[in-house]
Amino acid sequence: MKSFLVIPVRNVLRNRRRTAITLLVIVVGAMALMLSGGFFENSYGGLREQTIRNGLGHLQVLSEPFLKDGEERPLAQGLQDYRALQTRLEAMPHVVGTTGEVSFVGLVSNGEKSEAFLGRGVEPAREQQMGFTTRIKAGRALSLEEAALPDAEHEALLGVGLAGALKAKEGDLLTLLSTTTDGSLNGIDVKVVGLFTTGVKEFDDRAVKVKLGTAQALVGADRVTRVIVKLDETRHTDEVVAAINAAGLEAGGLKLRARSWSELATFYHQVVRMYDAIFLVLGVIITVLVVLSSSNTMMMAVLERVQEIGTLMALGARRWQVLGIFILEGLLVGSLGAALGLLMSFLAIQGINAANILLPPPPTFSSGIALKINFVPRLCLVVFVLVTLTQTLSALLPSIKAARLKIVDALRHV
Repeated sequence: MKSFLVIPVRNVLRNRRRTAITLLVIVVGAMALMLSGGFFENSYGGLREQTIRNGLGHLQVLSEPFLKDGEERPLAQGLQDYRALQTRLEAMPHVVGTTGEVSFVGLVSNGEKSEAFLGRGVEPAREQQMGFTTRIKAGRALSLEEAALPDAEHEALLGVGLAGALKAKEGDLLTLLSTTTDGSLNGIDVKVVGLFTTGVKEFDDRAVKVKLGTAQALVGADRVTRVIVKLDETRHTDEVVAAINAAGLEAGGLKLRARSWSELATFYHQVVRMYDAIFLVLGVIITVLVVLSSSNTMMMAVLERVQEIGTLMALGARRWQVLGIFILEGLLVGSLGAALGLLMSFLAIQGINAANILLPPPPTFSSGIALKINFVPRLCLVVFVLVTLTQTLSALLPSIKAARLKIVDALRHV
């Protein structure tokens, strides 16, 4: 039995050129899977952190009625005494900062034309401390002062699409109209200090960003829609969400619930699903190529060794042993190629990351982004098993053909 285990090793070493070509195919396939998977993993992480820094936060605390039914009027289900809530949240482990936010809708007018808008009232100073970013395309960001300003001096940022529709630019005065908490109509004049983009055209066509005090003055309430929380590390999100929900927090008699960034980031999950589909298609293509290439190589090996197969069976080797020889040969080549592929992938990833290669700038960005690829340990096992199994299965059909040979025909084969 031991001799039959040695035969596949000798066969692999005997025809080194054929073995090298097969290994090259396997190594390239393994590297393609590892590099593409590492690129997608890095993209996931970058998109996740960018989503959080764009103002979503690691988690948000909202009232339970708001989450269940929404609200017919601005801040009808808002958080009262939110400063005390922020103080309590900031005392929790892993929390590095909080900020209040008001969501409201209405019409913005330049005196000649009106457009619907989606508004956010924010605290610029707290957002800056938490590392939140606003991509300014023209003008400047909101000033950091928290003091209430006279109506004529209220500041606003407009989405680039909305600014284009209103032909508004830095320094223009606009009027925001919205429904108040008690159902009446209210208006406030704002000065455009800058234009910004979120990277999503549909939102840029409707986005208005003002200070928290401006939004509260417009809707006539000193509440906030939500409190946004930033943590020291994203991996602590689920832990902190569970702790907040278990604490049974209330504000103004309303029960509060925490929602993680993952529950709120619809766009992020859409991108992840798209990338996963691309990776699946890529994996299928690579697997098919490896199977076809390896099967052809193994078939040539069978044809070259027909007389040897006949001799083995004439000496008493059973058909299942002949089958096993070629399957073991495929297993040996597959595992060796997978191991080499993982090693080469690790070296290639280190080289690419050290080269500081810049990719072209994506939409809404003015500069390129660095090409970085993660080495994903959990993907190593998947790639190793997949590549080894693929190579082993690719040897199955030639092995069956070899095992079915008749001894007399095999010995007479030229």
